[in-house]
Amino acid sequence: MATTPLIEKPQHRTREKPEDNGKGVAEKHQCDVLVVGSGIIGLSTAYRIKKSNPGLSVLVIERANAAVQGETAKSTGAFRDCFTSEVNRLLARSSIEFYKHLQFDLGFNLKLELIGYLWLLTRSQLQEFEFVEEEMRSQGISLRTYERSDLQEMMPGLVLDPASEQSKLIGLKAVHKGIQGLNCGTLAPELLSKFYESELRKLGGEFQFGTVVKSLRLEPKNPLDLPGEPFAWQEKVFTGVETDRGFVAADTIVLAAGLETPFLLDAVGVDCLTKPKKRQVFRIRGEAVERLLAVKGFNDQNTMPFTFLPIGDIHFRPVLGERSFWVGAGDNLGRRFHLEKEATAEESFYTYSICPILSEYFPCFAGVRPASSWAGHYDVNSLDGTPVIQRLSNCILIAGMSGSGIMKADGIGRVAEAAFEGKSEAQLYDGSTIEVSRLGLTNRAVGKEKFVL
Repeated sequence: MATTPLIEKPQHRTREKPEDNGKGVAEKHQCDVLVVGSGIIGLSTAYRIKKSNPGLSVLVIERANAAVQGETAKSTGAFRDCFTSEVNRLLARSSIEFYKHLQFDLGFNLKLELIGYLWLLTRSQLQEFEFVEEEMRSQGISLRTYERSDLQEMMPGLVLDPASEQSKLIGLKAVHKGIQGLNCGTLAPELLSKFYESELRKLGGEFQFGTVVKSLRLEPKNPLDLPGEPFAWQEKVFTGVETDRGFVAADTIVLAAGLETPFLLDAVGVDCLTKPKKRQVFRIRGEAVERLLAVKGFNDQNTMPFTFLPIGDIHFRPVLGERSFWVGAGDNLGRRFHLEKEATAEESFYTYSICPILSEYFPCFAGVRPASSWAGHYDVNSLDGTPVIQRLSNCILIAGMSGSGIMKADGIGRVAEAAFEGKSEAQLYDGSTIEVSRLGLTNRAVGKEKFVL
């Protein structure tokens, strides 16, 4: 006796088309590679894919009206190769070498300055650092150690042994030594982004600005034209994205949307290990702090390095052109993971969380109020603080920069391009290689990054 099949393929079924929303834009656009997001990671990846595949059409979609208007634009523009994770060191070191090549060999001005990163460490922090110092040096990371006497001589405004009642209340410890990463510094994020955007345009890459991606469209690879597809047992592919300007079809999607990425992937059941965390920057200027801009011995610019205090991940960057410092804090405990639609800096955060510590180690900051401020977000990888690059069917996922996207952007673009090509290994600019699977969700092998700043 024959049984009635549960699934019967209909003779014909017409698919519904997305409606035109009245903006005068074609309801469907077809491309070979669709890159969602025009921050530094999206631009770097789009450029690498197009350069290796000049015959493919590459389209970058961005919700803003121009490239690099999101979190990249709010960055402090600092870079370093000092990480506890070998993978992060590889990505950052190769990227920095490429940026130096752009500026010093090709003459593409990034305002790159090798002022260094300086960590002021307590005795216990130095002991913890020594566990990874040897490994860093063996990988070619350039470090310099400063004794207390060196720091006192080079930075006369530094208080090595804070002893006021306020410092006792906060629990501040004495500075024991300083460690400087030498192949570290600052650059202008907008200029680095301009390089990738202009080179991508020269290769024929296209951009569509003012377009909000609302969702990913996931369909069966071999559709049966049945209601409710795709079913759990069907092989699935991403056919494009739904936007506020219609549907955009693509053979491959590169998802580099930063803070929007987890929301797009949650809808299709993929956990990309990424959460938003607010970061605030305060601009401090005035005669009281200007003398720190002219400190000799740390670098060729004769200024302070990008400096970290022993507590609170409090840091400041000298900005010579502005005669100011950009000050921030790690803010790693006690404040929630949350995405603010329009992030704004809180002066109370500077007043009560940053200034009491900063002014104890550097009294010249006492009583100086921020001249201006801004805020953005990190897309924090809450598992290990290292980027995620994973191929999901015909979608390349790039997420979890954890605040270090700029300093690793070129390396990440090359790894993502290798994932697009289906290669097992990526060749980085400095000649080093890295297995693509190490950064994936399935066979992840990166180690836990302890220097998320």
